[in-house]
Amino acid sequence: MKRIKVAPAVLREAYNIFDGVYAPVSGFLKRSDLESVLFNMRLSEGGIWPIPIVLNISEREYRDLGDAEQISLTDERGKTRVVLDDVEVYEYDREIYVRQVFGTDSNDHPGVAAARQGGKYFLGGEVKWADPNRKNPARYFTPSQTRDLFRKKGWRTVVAFQTRNIPHRSHEFLQKQALKIADAVFIQPVIGKKKKGDFKDELILKGYESLLEKYYPQGRYYLASLPLQMRYAGPKEAVMHALIRRNFGCSHMIIGRDHAGVNGFYGPLEAQNIFDEFSSEELGIEILKFGEVKHCSACGGLNFASTCPHNGEDHISLSGTGIREMISRGQKLPEELVRPEISELLLNHPDPFV
Repeated sequence: MKRIKVAPAVLREAYNIFDGVYAPVSGFLKRSDLESVLFNMRLSEGGIWPIPIVLNISEREYRDLGDAEQISLTDERGKTRVVLDDVEVYEYDREIYVRQVFGTDSNDHPGVAAARQGGKYFLGGEVKWADPNRKNPARYFTPSQTRDLFRKKGWRTVVAFQTRNIPHRSHEFLQKQALKIADAVFIQPVIGKKKKGDFKDELILKGYESLLEKYYPQGRYYLASLPLQMRYAGPKEAVMHALIRRNFGCSHMIIGRDHAGVNGFYGPLEAQNIFDEFSSEELGIEILKFGEVKHCSACGGLNFASTCPHNGEDHISLSGTGIREMISRGQKLPEELVRPEISELLLNHPDPFV
């Protein structure tokens, strides 16, 4: 069996495939599936999937692998961690890939810049085996484990909430709105490689751990992590995230404004509107399209902007850039927007950003 050495991020993608996180994807995509996903948001057999899960290889590897049928993926020390079967090596135009996934070819988009580093050679194949003794991140559970957990708790309806940020009061507001219609909320921050300026993984998890027991109804939440590389692909990534939460056993998912967007590349409602292209029956999960949340001094609390009768002068808001600037200056964050426990956690950390 031929072997190639891959980065930890590639192994993580393979583990996610093997664990069923990316179902119906069962391997790194071959050319026919890649093209179908790029142009139809579906695998060639018809299942919905919006963003290719691919394995880039070098030109040398492309030529060396030849007609190999099985390939082992090794870690940086040369230990086999994953075995691929029914392998195909192929070439594909990276610029077509970039434009179809991200809707832009601008290198100012972090996903575009990262994708272009991969080059034009790909390795496709079914993930047939993955190291059962691999080390998983803190609070990671497989989809089968969370589905079993939800059943044991008697939760029939579970709302997924994704985040790559520290907990804001607006996030808490949305999660508690979801608890009005569901048995529980499944809070699953994305951990792994992110863009510069995002919050570090350990702070996001610690932030939620510090809040859940104090501010949330007991027995109606679960905190887990999702090891996943953000693409910042906006609406298409929103669909991918929803399918992933379906696989974990969630019945609903919150999709807010500009989900998985970056730097104004996508309209604020694109990530919600894309779900109009699919039925909830086919998706296998209901989408909760929640609007923007504002703290209104006149109302005396948090409200959806669409239901608040007051104007912008009464609204208190703080952008991610504003949070970073305040923390860098050693300033506490406004309690109307961020719980004091989170402000203290960030201020006491020597370097809270990626």
